[in-house]
Amino acid sequence: MPRAVILLFALLALLSACATSAPPSSPGSSPIHAVQEARRVSEEALLQDLATADLVLLGEQHDNPHHHRLQARVIDGLVARDRAPAVVMEMLNEDLQAAVDKARAEQPENVDHLAAMVDWEASGWPAWSMYRPILAAAYRHDLPIIAGNLSRGVARAIAMQDENALSKVRRRELGIDRVLSAADRAELEQIIRDSHCNLLPEHHMGGMVTAQQARDGALARAAIDAARELDRPIVVVTGNGHARTDVGIPRVLAVLAPELRVISLSFQGRQHAEPNAPYDYVWLTPSVARDDPCAALRERFQGSE
Repeated sequence: MPRAVILLFALLALLSACATSAPPSSPGSSPIHAVQEARRVSEEALLQDLATADLVLLGEQHDNPHHHRLQARVIDGLVARDRAPAVVMEMLNEDLQAAVDKARAEQPENVDHLAAMVDWEASGWPAWSMYRPILAAAYRHDLPIIAGNLSRGVARAIAMQDENALSKVRRRELGIDRVLSAADRAELEQIIRDSHCNLLPEHHMGGMVTAQQARDGALARAAIDAARELDRPIVVVTGNGHARTDVGIPRVLAVLAPELRVISLSFQGRQHAEPNAPYDYVWLTPSVARDDPCAALRERFQGSE
């Protein structure tokens, strides 16, 4: 396997495991910013606006448990306002949908059975205990759970620039062939560089950009299909990179389903927050203490040379 691909998957594993315990806090009292209006809003005002959307993106830092608790609270808040959404999960690859459905059919009140059925422990995502509140909210309100991400095999093939990874029809369905402006492509490339600790060889950038677009497209397509088939609002639980309004899922939705009203809410730890970043809302939370994943990755990468 090419060293850059080994690097990518090593980084993902390190990023998933790098969080340590966070100090006790009250995330509900954290400020919420309406980005375009450059003002703070209350949780009530936020939920009222989210309840008017067809699709809500809940961006997160994956290893921050405060984010997952608040995401569950948003879901509860939408249900309380008669907007019971389907929940699309980046953390569940599309080839796990059958396992998700089987878990719910077998034990409809046991959310931990879902974790066992999809083998969450081996998934590379942070601990099930972090994500459990989100899925528990879906179980509590009997909401559809949709596995929205690309399968690992397809994502890996795209990153390795395998031209046969996706058919032309599938590329159109995911909006991969949409044209990025020079500025947007440069921004996306910089995001990828930063997220890979500036260790990714530049000749692999094309594949990584396409893979990022494909994941955006897969999550967007899952949300669009669910909205049309289920005739209910949609919540997408995803990383902050995918929730960006400039180069993320909203840009795909604007092309594939312009009729949908989309709101992007980003949860961000205060320590590295970007309150003016390209989202509709930013909800600041306590940060989590973490080791430097780049240091560990750099050591591993250099040791492989």
